[in-house]
Amino acid sequence: MKKIILCSFLLSTALLGMQINPIYGQNYPAGQLKVGAYYFDGWTGKTNHITKSLTENYKERAPVWGWVTSTPEIIRKQVAAAVSANLDFFTFCWYYSDLSKKELEEPRNNALQLFVHSKEKQGLKFNLLVANHYGYIIGPADWPKVSKIWLDLFEDKAYLTLNEKPLISFLSLKMLMSSFGSAAKIKQALGQLRADAVSRGMKGLSIGISITPDEKEIALAKQCGFDVLTGYNYHDQTLINGQSVSPVTAIPKREKAVWTSFLKFDMPYIPVSTLNWDPRPWDEMNRISKPSPHFKGYAPESVYQTVKGLKEWTLQNNPTKSDDHIAVLYAWNEYGEGAWLTPSVIYKNRLLDAVKKALKN
Repeated sequence: MKKIILCSFLLSTALLGMQINPIYGQNYPAGQLKVGAYYFDGWTGKTNHITKSLTENYKERAPVWGWVTSTPEIIRKQVAAAVSANLDFFTFCWYYSDLSKKELEEPRNNALQLFVHSKEKQGLKFNLLVANHYGYIIGPADWPKVSKIWLDLFEDKAYLTLNEKPLISFLSLKMLMSSFGSAAKIKQALGQLRADAVSRGMKGLSIGISITPDEKEIALAKQCGFDVLTGYNYHDQTLINGQSVSPVTAIPKREKAVWTSFLKFDMPYIPVSTLNWDPRPWDEMNRISKPSPHFKGYAPESVYQTVKGLKEWTLQNNPTKSDDHIAVLYAWNEYGEGAWLTPSVIYKNRLLDAVKKALKN
């Protein structure tokens, strides 16, 4: 009996000394990396995003389910595909439009609603990026209504948190300044949103802003009361200046420099990895006369290298300054801008296989 106890003790001691590989994806222990992807819903068939150029000239982007993917059945399939690739959450681009003001459905929020009401989330979380750019500007008069919508979503058990607080981000600080008029008024609105969250039993909110690593802009973000810095994509910083076409292999090194530049600021930061940028299918829709600058060479191998770099940098630098290590991929389904991970007619599941491989290694 003594020999058995001694052997058990020695085995336990040996195991404690071993380096245990981290677990990514679903069912990870506390302190491990959570990786999500931005979700853009221009795929109801009710908007102008499915252009002729996209469907005829960029067939490699075509989802296996067809271009209209914002349906209950296909949302369930997307959730299953994301979970299988060890992704942890979708960050839905959320829009407040003239339709919303008339109590009508904004089609760009359709997938979010389908996801929220789905009973087959398979552990996948979600949160919001408020897309408050031109055409979707939110001002003081809109704040009470949008706050209630957001607060209702925060109460969903599947809503993503940072430091045990629901995480919501805004796309444009410039547009908030334009609509509210001052940093003080933005701070007051964010403060009221936090207070309302606390009154509903939450511990507060983690409120992020998409921003570049510019000292003046970040100083303004602090004045406005934001908690977290983040971004949507960094194509402006990763495309090679003076070149109309840049190799996609240029992204990892250049975006690491962008992420690192955020570390000098005394604010938590959620890094975003730009998988690709090629908006040429939307040039005509956006009235751009010559082809937009873009990357070339997007493929499973480029996805693997980019995601691997994001994982390593995030775990090495702890940019959120907490036990919640969070990073976001651009994007799950930005077909018009050339960044997508969904199973496609040509690539099949190889893009998601590359994500899974990068998060496991």
